[in-house]
Amino acid sequence: MNQYDYIAIAGKFEAYLSSHQPYGSPDSLYEPIRYINELGGKRIRPALLLMAYNLWHEDITPALPAALAVEYFHNFSLMHDDIMDEAPLRRGKQTVHTLYGQNSAILSGDAMLIRCFDLLLEAGRQKEMGVELCSIMCKAALEICEGQQMDMDFEARSSPTEPEYLEMIRKKTACLLGASLQMGATLAGAGFQEAMALYTFGEKIGMGFQVQDDYLDVFGDTTLTGKQKGGDILRGKKNFLYVHTCNTLSPPDQKDFMHAYHQASAEQDASRVLGIYEKNNVGPYTQKIQTSFVEKGLTELQDLQHDGTLLLKNLAGSLMSRNY
Repeated sequence: MNQYDYIAIAGKFEAYLSSHQPYGSPDSLYEPIRYINELGGKRIRPALLLMAYNLWHEDITPALPAALAVEYFHNFSLMHDDIMDEAPLRRGKQTVHTLYGQNSAILSGDAMLIRCFDLLLEAGRQKEMGVELCSIMCKAALEICEGQQMDMDFEARSSPTEPEYLEMIRKKTACLLGASLQMGATLAGAGFQEAMALYTFGEKIGMGFQVQDDYLDVFGDTTLTGKQKGGDILRGKKNFLYVHTCNTLSPPDQKDFMHAYHQASAEQDASRVLGIYEKNNVGPYTQKIQTSFVEKGLTELQDLQHDGTLLLKNLAGSLMSRNY
């Protein structure tokens, strides 16, 4: 059976997305949707769904509507996140709300959410799995909302604990990667245990991916990331490195660190905070945590008797070795 790697799968999905852009009346509702869909991105979530489906079926065409549903949900959440964060740019271009207005962004995002579930029902109709797919998506969607609220609540605290932060990123980021794989396997007719093994793999890889993002914000090569070094520090955002440092320093050192962090945001100079991270070996510790999540995720694939899992392992490896 022909197995597609991530590049091939992402290319097939990109073509499907381009040919299924929404149109309707009034077009002012659908234009913002087409705009955010065309902003690009890695298409990791739909690709994972299709790769999971491809473990059991060579022809991935029946799973494309479900993959589109996942991308619609992801882009809907980005659209609303940008409003809450008052973000001016997304992937180097104007955010939807700055281009079309906040009310239009909210309404178009709502339409994307509705279309997501419509697509899942369409994908599962032939095998009478629409309700099951929607149930998986509903669970992930609620956890994403919980994760977003946790992230917002953390801003009012000096520092969450490390377990609290990891639970937040599990809900806000990682669960949708897991759900994408679970839906692909479910639609393919996999057993419950196989689908849940893929869910856990995706969730662990997603957590490693987010911890790595936090690491690259500080220690990544700016010529490759295209971002300012220490961007989270300059925005006053509490990422994994901040949380770990706050919870391991002595009270006097913690006070100095938090002062330096707030001062960096005010003065747009992250050098002192970067020095504290380097002095306390925060970088190597963060990489260790990232690696542990990847290893836990890969363990979940060991019991799946499919040659195609090698492609999932390769994808996990490439994601975790990225420097951008």
